[in-house]
Amino acid sequence: MNLQQVHQWFLALEKRERLVLSGGALILCSVIIYAGILSPYLSHRHTLLVHVREQRARLAWMRPAANRIKLLSGNRPTALPGGSLLSTVNSSAASVGLGSALQQAQQESDGSVRVQFNAAAFDSLVRWLNDVRQMYGIVPDDMTVERGSGPGLVNASIKLRVPP
Repeated sequence: MNLQQVHQWFLALEKRERLVLSGGALILCSVIIYAGILSPYLSHRHTLLVHVREQRARLAWMRPAANRIKLLSGNRPTALPGGSLLSTVNSSAASVGLGSALQQAQQESDGSVRVQFNAAAFDSLVRWLNDVRQMYGIVPDDMTVERGSGPGLVNASIKLRVPP
C-alpha cells in the first residue's frame, strides 16, 4: 500500500472512526516521542546535574587540601647531618635527653637502624620521634614499647628508616 491508498482508505472511514484513529495515532506519537527522546534526555540531564554537584563538592574539598599540600611540600626534611642515619639517630637522641636511655643503636642490613631504649621518658621519646620525622624524614618502621620501671618510663625497640 502506498501513501495515497492509505489516505483514500482513511477518508472512506466514518467520521467517528477517523476521529478515534487520529486520536490513537496522536497518543502513539506522543508516547514514542516521550519514551524515545524526552525521557532519556531528562534522565541523562538529571544524572549530569547530580554528577556536577558531586564534582563541585569534591572541588570544594580539594582546594583547601591543595593549599595545605603546597604549604607542607615546602617543609621538606633536611639531609641527614653527617650523611649517616646511625649518627643522626645517636646525636638527635642525645640532644633531647634520651642519650642515657639509649642502650643500643645498630645499623641493619637493609639500611635501617634498630635502637633500644631502657627507662626512657615516654613523652620525650614520642617528641623525639616526631622531631626526627619532621627534620630529617626518619620514620619508625617497626616499634615495640613496654611499660618501664617507673611512672612515665618505657622500654622501647624501634626500627627507623628514611623512606625512598
